[in-house]
Amino acid sequence: MGGNNLYLSHIYFIGQFIALSFFYLQLVKDPFQQKAIKIGFVLVLSTLVIQYSLKPEMFFKFNLYEIFITSFLLIIYAVFHFYNMLDEKKEFYFINMGLLLYLFASTILFLIGNLTAKFSKDVSLITWMINAILIIVYHLFFLYEWKVSYFRTKTINSN
Repeated sequence: MGGNNLYLSHIYFIGQFIALSFFYLQLVKDPFQQKAIKIGFVLVLSTLVIQYSLKPEMFFKFNLYEIFITSFLLIIYAVFHFYNMLDEKKEFYFINMGLLLYLFASTILFLIGNLTAKFSKDVSLITWMINAILIIVYHLFFLYEWKVSYFRTKTINSN
């Protein structure tokens, strides 16, 4: 409808950061890693609140700082979990793999989003199509994790 909907991206990035921070906080058992997640959570949300308080107009713009800092910390949390899985049960392995793949690639795409917007619409569209494909791949990792970990098939007794 021609309106500015960039404020929705802030809800997405901050919401994703909050949800996945709590997910990883429950997943990791190492006290140092838990403390790092808690400190990162508070620092990131505090800086974003300060940023939007000082410059409310940023709420209607593409915020590269928000994209980078929320995604970067989630990548660190995912690496914590991979490290922990070296010695422990491979819990949420495929979800973590999909998340890491998606966050690495989509963060790069979002960071170059302002640059590609200066090119033709076709070039800009390619960036967003790649991101859409990445989201599908990310969800396929979730589906596979569900299938491997939680989907139980009924065995039919052949007697």
